[in-house]
Amino acid sequence: MTKTAVFSVIAVLAFSALPASAQTARDIALRVSPPAPVANPLSWGGLYIGAGFGREKKSLDQGTAYQTVTPSGPGFATNEPIPLQNTNYLNRGHVLGGYLWQYERLLLGAEGDYSFGDRVPTSIPFGPEPGACGVGTTGNFICGSPTSFGSVETMGHLRAIAGVAISPNLMAFVSGGAAFGKSDTVGSHVGFFLTSSPSLPVLVTGNSLAPNKNLVGTSIGGGIQVKASQNLVARLEYLKDTYDGVVTSGAAVQANLGGTLVTMTSPSEKVKVTNETIRASLIYRFDPDMSPSSAAALGWQSFTTDPALYANTWAGFYVGGGITQNNYRVSQDSGMTLTIDDSNTPGLDVSKQGGFARTMDRTGDHLLLGYRAQLHRFWLGVEGDFEFNSLSSLASRKSPGQFGGPGGGNMTCYLQFTNTTHCLGLSMQGNLSVETKNHLRLMAGFVITPQLSGFFSIGKSYGVVAGSLGTSAGGIVSVPPSWPLVGAATVTRTFAPENLIGNTIGGGFEFKATEDLSIRGEYLRDTYAWKHLGGHGAGFGGTIGTVTTNSFAATASEHKIVNEAYRVSLVYRFLNPQSDRFCSFCW
Repeated sequence: MTKTAVFSVIAVLAFSALPASAQTARDIALRVSPPAPVANPLSWGGLYIGAGFGREKKSLDQGTAYQTVTPSGPGFATNEPIPLQNTNYLNRGHVLGGYLWQYERLLLGAEGDYSFGDRVPTSIPFGPEPGACGVGTTGNFICGSPTSFGSVETMGHLRAIAGVAISPNLMAFVSGGAAFGKSDTVGSHVGFFLTSSPSLPVLVTGNSLAPNKNLVGTSIGGGIQVKASQNLVARLEYLKDTYDGVVTSGAAVQANLGGTLVTMTSPSEKVKVTNETIRASLIYRFDPDMSPSSAAALGWQSFTTDPALYANTWAGFYVGGGITQNNYRVSQDSGMTLTIDDSNTPGLDVSKQGGFARTMDRTGDHLLLGYRAQLHRFWLGVEGDFEFNSLSSLASRKSPGQFGGPGGGNMTCYLQFTNTTHCLGLSMQGNLSVETKNHLRLMAGFVITPQLSGFFSIGKSYGVVAGSLGTSAGGIVSVPPSWPLVGAATVTRTFAPENLIGNTIGGGFEFKATEDLSIRGEYLRDTYAWKHLGGHGAGFGGTIGTVTTNSFAATASEHKIVNEAYRVSLVYRFLNPQSDRFCSFCW
């Protein structure tokens, strides 16, 4: 027998001779697993990265333009102010990264982000674009109106953040710092076409412009963060960016025709630029108090095996409320026809057919009430809500037949014709009010982590429509030496208030701040088919020289009304029949 074999036998015999208690203790020691990772429940600090989505409101204020008409004969001079303001809503994405230092419940950090997504389309108008037409004073006809254009895009932020850990799952913060933006074709337009017999017509055009440039502004904001797991965080925040480095040049145009003096002026102005954003982010935090492997183990448990996933913690009766940003669109698929035919060229020179659409927006409030029943990680529910202050109206634009005014008549000038002027406007007109008042929806959701649930919804929406709706047509066609063809017409019909029943679909996420208090962000799309008396319309056209123009705008008998709503809600669950803790406010 070799020495190795002898020593092996001795070792086996020696181990066998040990007391049973010693063998058991050693065996247990060998089988004991390392302790499961335990996280600091109030830990919010560390390095983090994230991405998300926001709804941005862009506002430009370039001061006030003036359009002045001084008649040559009887009548009074007019000097009408026209606000040079424009507002646009856009959907924007972002990525971010930062670091938070934590001392007990207090947090201080720095963060940077980059924004991307939708942009405001910009173009510089010409002549009477996009104005309305009408009789300025007795004996003359004018088309045109001052208007503003352009936007400032926020490209990113560099901010300081200060916060407080309210609970293990909820943190609140404020922020302040620099916003980095870029101006894009910011300015205003003044221009008009004036005709007064027997003088030759006059067309003038001018623009007040600011150079495109990179901007550094200020940003303030605040929000809340909720833990979806120990390292996955959901954030909801508000940001307000302001810039003051955009200055327009100013512009003025003037024409004197037969003693009638028409002037349009746009000031040289330091433009007030404000971008306001409500945005949601999903953030991954690298916890400085845990190793990456321990953090990954805890995160995996939150998504897969945590008993709270199946504990019916999302079931029960709830109430809530919040804010709604409504975006209405009223449209018809057909009704617009426009042709321009110059007999000196083959075929139709311009031919257009299509429909019309107008948009409007309103921010309001809502209250909601519902019930959810949970089975394992799935839940089904029913919910109703009430909308407040969601009424929105088509802007009261001046129609053709009334010179100038905010919004104008969607006039377009066709510049492909040599030595002639063709400017025509067709548009939807009226003062129509639309409001979504209620929803009744079926809800279905999935528990992603104990603190995070995703859902979609489908159901009915209830609204009201009332007011006037119609179309307008107008323009000018000048083919020297002939006298120009000018005209304008508007036809509207007034409708009594009518209840609408439509369909709604939506989806979103809900995050638990406490056991019974949660924060929800969601998107809703309401669609209505509004059927009514139609058939009325307005037209403009005729033949002058070698050019024949025909344009007509008819009101359809059915309009599609769509409301895209973005909502943020605070939800309180007050009764859970599926839990041992039946009543959230009972002792």
